[in-house]
Amino acid sequence: MITAFREFTKSWFFKGLMVLLIASFAIFGLTDAFNKTGGNDVITAGKREISSSDFKSRFEVIKENYPKENKGQTFTNEEYVAAGAHIRLLNQMADETAFAAWLDSIGIKPSAKMIVAEIGKIPAFFNSVTGRFDKDTYRQLLARNNMTEKSFEQNMSDEIAGQQYLSAAVAGFKAPRIYAAAEAAVTLQNRDASLFVVNQSNITMPAPPTEADLNAFYTARLPQLQMPELRQASVVRFAADNYKDIKVDEAAVRKLYDTRLATLAAPETRRFVQVTAQNAGDANAIASALKAGKTPEDAAKAHKGQVITYDLKPKAAVPDAKIGNAAFALKTGDISGAIQGELGYAVIKMGEIKTGSTPSYDSVHAQLVQDYLKEEAANRVNKDSNAFSDAIRAGKNFDATAKELGLTVVKLEPMTADGQTNNPRANYSNYTTLVKAIYDLPSAGSASDVEELGEGQYFAVRLDAVKPAGAPPFAQIKNELAQYWMAEKVGAAIQAKASEASARLNKGEAFAAVAASLNAPVRQFPGLSRATAQQSGLPNPVLGRVFAGKAGETFNAPINQMNIAIGRIDAVHQADVSSANMMSTAVRAQMTQSVQQDIATTNRTEARTLVKTATYPNTAELALGITPADPKADKKDDKKPAEKAKP
Repeated sequence: MITAFREFTKSWFFKGLMVLLIASFAIFGLTDAFNKTGGNDVITAGKREISSSDFKSRFEVIKENYPKENKGQTFTNEEYVAAGAHIRLLNQMADETAFAAWLDSIGIKPSAKMIVAEIGKIPAFFNSVTGRFDKDTYRQLLARNNMTEKSFEQNMSDEIAGQQYLSAAVAGFKAPRIYAAAEAAVTLQNRDASLFVVNQSNITMPAPPTEADLNAFYTARLPQLQMPELRQASVVRFAADNYKDIKVDEAAVRKLYDTRLATLAAPETRRFVQVTAQNAGDANAIASALKAGKTPEDAAKAHKGQVITYDLKPKAAVPDAKIGNAAFALKTGDISGAIQGELGYAVIKMGEIKTGSTPSYDSVHAQLVQDYLKEEAANRVNKDSNAFSDAIRAGKNFDATAKELGLTVVKLEPMTADGQTNNPRANYSNYTTLVKAIYDLPSAGSASDVEELGEGQYFAVRLDAVKPAGAPPFAQIKNELAQYWMAEKVGAAIQAKASEASARLNKGEAFAAVAASLNAPVRQFPGLSRATAQQSGLPNPVLGRVFAGKAGETFNAPINQMNIAIGRIDAVHQADVSSANMMSTAVRAQMTQSVQQDIATTNRTEARTLVKTATYPNTAELALGITPADPKADKKDDKKPAEKAKP
């Protein structure tokens, strides 16, 4: 399939088809060519809109950072949408946009000077040498994150406006002291408890199950015993790391150096100031002023010019070619006369000149060798994948073809249609293309064509075996059934014995006497508090009962299926007043911060109603390259009554 497609892309018909397709985009537009949603916005809020491209840019940042934050795991756009994550992102952006639109409507907007000042404080935009804000670094970083200066500065404006409003909204607010005091009192309260455990040692063990018992057990649990279809396959992978035997051809490496010489060379760079002028007379006056010692700023101001600074830039970085040629003909310290460029007149004051350099062959040899090996490996991948594809399409044997090409056939674990296996070390769920290829094969013994795996890798699979969905036969799991049957009976007997013990305690029988009758030792747990309870080693169900009851109350709580705790709350000790007062001070600060965060969240969500916010999930899916289930109309978010369906 891949071979045929590669051949097709070289044909005159394919090239003609591409010309027609590009022309159709120019006439009808990309959006109209693929969908009929009737708009390009994913969010509208008041006078603000979030376009499909804005939404996709935000998504791409999330997708790029996800592996760094989740141990290298990745996700596809389809998986993201299937999990409903695009709706969560959509709602988050809708909250932000609606809040910003509402702040616009009430006139809260920071000054341009404040925005510039805040941007100038962001360390990411600092020059690593000077340690100061650098406009080029600022622009480059924004470009790498698919952001324009305008959009970033708007985001900064919105953030400052939001902080100003919210800080004013919660200024002076403190959580009521009584709330903090109550929280501290409950946290520091401690309790004494006694426990004994009912387990297998306290019951009469049931007799082993009969054949009839197991058959009945099997029949009753058939729905739970159903297993999904399992498929086992073998795979051949075509990847650059397979080819460790490539030998370096020094002549080819030298040729690579000669080919790349122009790109390897570092161009000459210069630091200079360009002062624009409206005419030749003003340019001559500016040149005279600069030669007289005036600053470029003063000279420009006196003649209505502008100052443009080039900080060690190559000639190619100067937009006006004539200005660039003139600048790169000057010497350090020179001040030009009037220069007529393509865009007007200018004067140049030359600063530092950094001579260009060309790296020697030896200095870049190691990198060139790596690039050579990488290219050769990629060529081998291409050659072998084509050869394997041709052989499989010709009906040749999967294993024999792989062996002939020196490739390794790897047998995979039996897997479900979503890539899950019974082996915790083998999980193929992240390789959706591979799993789909296996489940697309019609029967055992059939093989796929070569398919793309991503990142320059390809693969082919052969289906080795299919285990149909359904419950395993009774005879196959008879021993396991016997173990489960016994565990269930023992668990039920332990629960019955624990219930019996609780009933005796509820009738007034002494705690120690009930424990002694079961030969169960009683353990004491004095001074249990919510702050230190986890140190006791008691499971959460037991601790929950200890802190939920009254002094003298008894209870039973599961430790696990085979152990049930029988407990009594012996005493409840209230918190020490001085300790509670000290803790309430810290708790009050935490509660204040929590309530302030709730106020901020409420403001953002309520703003959605005030500015009549609408979200369009279908348009968001299209932005991610996913075809919606219902492409003709967007569904409104039922949780946001103010949102409406897009026409």
